[in-house]
Amino acid sequence: MTIAHDMKDFNLAENTHKTLRRPATVAVGTERQLFFDDFFIAMGSRPDQYPRGIRWVNAPVEKHGAPLFAGAAPWEASSAWVSVMRDGGRFRMWYNSGHEDHRGLLVSYAESADGLHFERCRQGLVEFKGSSDNNIVFDGGFNAISPEMGNVFIDPTAPENERYKMIYTDWEGPHIFEQPFTHNVGVLRGAASPDGLHWRRYYDNFLGKYCDSQNSACWDPALDRYVAYHRTTATHGALQVGDFKVDGERRGRAVGRLESRDYRNWESTGIALQADSQDGLNVDIYNSAYSRYPGAAHAHFLFPSFYYHYEGTFHVQVCTSRDNRRWSRPTRETFIPLGGRGEFDCFIVSVAPGFVPLDEDHYALYYRSGNGPHGGSSVELSAAEKAQTASRVSRAVIKRDRIIGIEAGAAGGHFCTRPLCFSGSRLKLNVEPTAPEARLRVQLLAWEDDQPIEGYTFELCDPLGADDLDAPVRWRGAAQIDAALVGQPVRLHFEFAGMRIYAFQFEE
Repeated sequence: MTIAHDMKDFNLAENTHKTLRRPATVAVGTERQLFFDDFFIAMGSRPDQYPRGIRWVNAPVEKHGAPLFAGAAPWEASSAWVSVMRDGGRFRMWYNSGHEDHRGLLVSYAESADGLHFERCRQGLVEFKGSSDNNIVFDGGFNAISPEMGNVFIDPTAPENERYKMIYTDWEGPHIFEQPFTHNVGVLRGAASPDGLHWRRYYDNFLGKYCDSQNSACWDPALDRYVAYHRTTATHGALQVGDFKVDGERRGRAVGRLESRDYRNWESTGIALQADSQDGLNVDIYNSAYSRYPGAAHAHFLFPSFYYHYEGTFHVQVCTSRDNRRWSRPTRETFIPLGGRGEFDCFIVSVAPGFVPLDEDHYALYYRSGNGPHGGSSVELSAAEKAQTASRVSRAVIKRDRIIGIEAGAAGGHFCTRPLCFSGSRLKLNVEPTAPEARLRVQLLAWEDDQPIEGYTFELCDPLGADDLDAPVRWRGAAQIDAALVGQPVRLHFEFAGMRIYAFQFEE
């Protein structure tokens, strides 16, 4: 997806509007485009083109409804973070667990053929209490005591012996267990592996402080660098006007961001996301769950858990970005709902980084669950509830491209896009009805004057009303778009009611 900034890029003839400032045109080609933010939405030049009667909403998710995996071995007395990927024909899971004496964490490994039933793969790599008969694959490496894993990802630019990469936080050394806990101990580190099993930590420390909870890292081909999201602390209420200065109050957990060209030396780009006044001071952000969407260009997501201190609950929201740098929250609704009281995920849902493909039309988001409140809340559990508290792994499934969409209610709404330059010959939409009388129509607007293009008006468009991931748009029954329009900038103008639209794509 690229942007052209003037008419000359399209060899347009001189016209009477050459003195008017025309908006930038986005070249979408045949790539799938998601409506997860306001990037494609234009103000329009007439009232019937202004965005009206629409809002961003979360798509529905299908929760598995039960735990998929839980600690069972002696080195799994407690469990923490999980990282899952589809690697060839298998699902691979790396997970944190605490061992019996609670002196630190370990990273263990399991596999699955279907993404539901995971088997511990005993590798004989790490000794635990005198035996290597276990599935532990990483204990933190040299001078380590407790690797709190972030995520595992495949680096397409790395040599074969560093193809798999991990980011994690570790204590500086065993002496930590003889000292009171402070925020000045521990470091953010990384490790590499040729196969995801044999790990070797990098000598360099990424960040010289302890970043609790699940941090995440990735290789971003568009930025041509590595990006990491880590836990940090934000403030609020700072003020400086002339000689009057008031230091900020601690705001709580937030998401920090780092960049690197070599996965060894990192530079901070500051806070990427923090709770604000709309969230309230009872809320901060526990983790980032960075996930690049594999099916569309320039589509980045965070699935952070917003931690409600008083209630002791984690509520997952969706944050979106086009550049993996600047983030927004189109809606603040909870994305993966908590279970009912007493269920395995009634207090905590913490999403693992990364979309995991299941088939052509479905992705899974794996998550860590909890059926007890996070420490320090006001919630009192019964003795029976306390005895049953545990952290487990489960997942939620989404349909392709359906994360956040644009919805018009029964009263109807409309909007038009900024000018687009496409190279396909058919338009298809990912749409979902939300009311019995659902309907959607599309017309094409000329770039020069925003007037409907003859043959592609609302009146000639066959209405859409069914649930469809790839609904073809037809005018008078024909889906083929005139070849004269291919490569020329046009706007899409939508008119719909009782419907959600998630994505569009021009195809050959």
